[in-house]
Amino acid sequence: MLKRKSILWGIAVIIACVALSVLFAGMKKAPKEKEAVKKEIVLPVLEVRNSELDLHLSVVGKLEAYSKMEVYAEVSGILENSQKAFLEGIRFQQGEALLSINKDKFEAEVFSNRSSFMNKIANILPDLKYDYPDSYSVWEKYLKDFDVEKFISPIPEPLNEKEKYYLAGKSVYTDYYNLKSQEEQLRKYTIKAPFNGEVIESNIKPGTLVMSGQKLGEYVNTNVFDLVVGVDLNNLHGIEAGNEVRLYSNATGQKWNGKVRRISNKIDDKTQMVNVYISVSGKGLKESMFLNADISLSHNVNGIEIPRKLLADSEHVFIVNDKKIHLQQINVIQRKENTVIIEGLPNGSLLSLKTSAIHEGLTVVPVKNMQ
Repeated sequence: MLKRKSILWGIAVIIACVALSVLFAGMKKAPKEKEAVKKEIVLPVLEVRNSELDLHLSVVGKLEAYSKMEVYAEVSGILENSQKAFLEGIRFQQGEALLSINKDKFEAEVFSNRSSFMNKIANILPDLKYDYPDSYSVWEKYLKDFDVEKFISPIPEPLNEKEKYYLAGKSVYTDYYNLKSQEEQLRKYTIKAPFNGEVIESNIKPGTLVMSGQKLGEYVNTNVFDLVVGVDLNNLHGIEAGNEVRLYSNATGQKWNGKVRRISNKIDDKTQMVNVYISVSGKGLKESMFLNADISLSHNVNGIEIPRKLLADSEHVFIVNDKKIHLQQINVIQRKENTVIIEGLPNGSLLSLKTSAIHEGLTVVPVKNMQ
């Protein structure tokens, strides 16, 4: 009997616990659903303020003497000693002898031929006196002034065709022009400076044999140089003859002013650049020296300079309009190492300072960059 009561009591306790659990569960409030969080993309932007920009192009080039000549021998002989040695660094004035090749043998041959020509004129004078009396006095004076040690003077002009044929029959013209040819060759034994300049290469010493066609050295005008720079086609627009150029040397720290002298019409097939020649003169300039050049371009632009990384592609940038991203076409005026100069963005446009992870039509919250 006691055991039965214990069982019934336990069952009653269990039922009571279950009832209380159901009661308390019914009293608990249902949890509220969390409100959805709306994500906003904050995008830094730059408000465009166009301005007049002076365009410059920075390039590097190598100096070349504007007047430069390779010195070659046109005759053979022994190189003579001279008052000024033809050595690197030696300067000469226009008309001074750079080099002299011994001409004694050839000069004696020219003297002999002049003497023969003089005898020929003397032999035809009697015929001229009787057949061409009007020309006799002219030829007589020519003969009196003739000097075998001096360069031949032009022969008198014939007064008529008959006299001309007579002189031609006596080989006067043939001998005269042969002499002129020899005299021109005789001049080549002395090589004179065509301009004020300096020897930059010497390949010969006095006392050595010079052969015709042999290169003897190089001679340059050190007063005026051309700086040769390569410019790609994208940056060639605005470069014209006469443009001002500021030049400087990283090696010496010196500065010079120059001008664009000329622009080549040929594109280098290896670099795809066009050579621009900048005229410059002054102290401290040397052949083959490298210089930096800042070329002032001949036109300005109303635009803005931005980092290259802000280009979406070669001709578009991202802007924000009504909180949405848009691709805006622009005109790239000049490309520099890290920046580009562009035009085509109206004042007040919001230029995106970010190009990754954004796209056309994306909704953003623009935040102006205060820099």
